[in-house]
Amino acid sequence: MFGLSGTLPRLIEADVAGITPNPDQPRTVFDDVALQSLADSIGRIGLQQPILVKTTDKPGRYQLVAGERRWRAHQLLGRATIPAIITEGRSEEIALIENVQRVDLDAVDLARSLQRLMETHGYRMAEVGAMLGCAEAEVSRRLSVLRLPADILDAYRQEPSRVSRSVLVELATLDDEDRIRDLWAQVLAGLTVRDLRAAKKAGQAAPSRATGWTPQAIGKSLGKMASDLSRLQEEAPSLADEHRAHLRAMRARIDTLLGE
Repeated sequence: MFGLSGTLPRLIEADVAGITPNPDQPRTVFDDVALQSLADSIGRIGLQQPILVKTTDKPGRYQLVAGERRWRAHQLLGRATIPAIITEGRSEEIALIENVQRVDLDAVDLARSLQRLMETHGYRMAEVGAMLGCAEAEVSRRLSVLRLPADILDAYRQEPSRVSRSVLVELATLDDEDRIRDLWAQVLAGLTVRDLRAAKKAGQAAPSRATGWTPQAIGKSLGKMASDLSRLQEEAPSLADEHRAHLRAMRARIDTLLGE
């Protein structure tokens, strides 16, 4: 624990003022009340888990990897030092895993962090899922919320506890922005996930009957999609970020259609 072996993490007492925040911190919203509650708890019983830091090119100065809430709580308490473990892992991965395991990030912070990991390191959804201990389809669902209009995401982030991640995922499977906004207003008025799914199903049922989705028509449509995807894969074009986001959203919609 104390650096006697090169294979073990090193525990130090770091200067609070000598630590800089993690630029890859997944959490961008900090609840002041919850932070003060954490500070009060640390003040009563002490810090139960050290923060994680990385060394910098300046002796005695560190970059925070994980534990920003604990570090901020020490600042509120006016503490000069804080127990810290020096780590050499990738800071963005460690910070994401630590946040997910300890206290769930809000849906937007989580989705943006997953997207950043995939874009920065070229990770596939299956690799991110293995890192977080969830299925690839679940990673796709978590990413899908980024398709929602920016103002809806901003409204959600003002009070994330009011709307569940499942609600955002359900809304993200829709293409009609007017429909999304209508259902969002109903969600804010108290519409539950079950009610939302029923409303979506009712809204989709009439067009399906009107356009005559016979088994033959469905087979023909799926065949065309499969053919287009095969051509896309064979030609291996360079996909822009919006194309990747669209494909991920399509995957989430397919998972929903299959009930998976």
